[in-house]
Amino acid sequence: MNSPVSVAKSPKKPFLTQRQWALVVLFFTPALLCSNMIVARAVADSIPPFTLAFSRWITAVLVLLPFIGLQLYQARDTLAKEWRQLLMLGVLGMGICGAFPYIGAHTTTANNIGLIYALSPIFVIIFARIWYAEQLNKRQILGVISAFGGVIVIVAKGDFSVIQEMRFTTGDLWILAATASWGFYSLWQGHLKSELSLYLRFAAMSIGGVIALAPFAMMEIYQQPAVLTSDPFLRDFFVTIAFLAIVSSIIAYSAYAYIIKILGASKASLVMYAIPLYNAAMAWAFLNEQLEVFHLIGAAFILPGLFLAVSKRKTKS
Repeated sequence: MNSPVSVAKSPKKPFLTQRQWALVVLFFTPALLCSNMIVARAVADSIPPFTLAFSRWITAVLVLLPFIGLQLYQARDTLAKEWRQLLMLGVLGMGICGAFPYIGAHTTTANNIGLIYALSPIFVIIFARIWYAEQLNKRQILGVISAFGGVIVIVAKGDFSVIQEMRFTTGDLWILAATASWGFYSLWQGHLKSELSLYLRFAAMSIGGVIALAPFAMMEIYQQPAVLTSDPFLRDFFVTIAFLAIVSSIIAYSAYAYIIKILGASKASLVMYAIPLYNAAMAWAFLNEQLEVFHLIGAAFILPGLFLAVSKRKTKS
């Protein structure tokens, strides 16, 4: 007797594949990352920088805790083993990179912040050479030189007598320091041996950033009580912090992590290439900032330099 043959229905195809969704996310992620730079410039005169950075990250931690607090508690033994490196990563990625852009925003533009931040992959390469003895090929060396040339154009604002007289804008130098910190933070994460999942590690580093920022924020609050009760501060504070914590921190990081997971790190690095362009467009749209010729010249050096510096020559099979 023949057994009946059941015909299985083919599963319905999703609207978009994972790869297609990742490409969609890739398109929006630069805007998410740039949102922090735009807000930094917009509220530079009303919210003190360390107070802003501390409030941003402690709010992000409080938002995350209901979802992963139990997992953090269960991973307490691992946290006890890794707390030093997690704290240092928090200092670099959430502390320095959290507060320095807000300090720099007092004396530089959002356009400059975005263009100088585009240099972060170059710092990754330089630090990888110094600490991990990773070799640079000729294309990468050319890329490093080109990108550094672009940053010099930007910080000098096209006036090379500034370089001769060492008259750099203070804000540009704060942003450059934050960019270097982000480069080391990114490199260290790539070499980090951790038993924690990606999101638990992010939460732990965020807590480390909060700890690092707390003393400086308390000092600002103590020294500037009048600022913290002024109408501009009260008007901007709560909406700004909510936006930074949710959009510029949690959503932006999650989007970037998703791109890495689906497309790989090399494709995810395209986000950094796009940041200056997105940032300039958003600064024009929201802050009425004008693009200057030196911005375009700097971008013409930085973007090709980044491409050369992070690219690897294909080996012949």
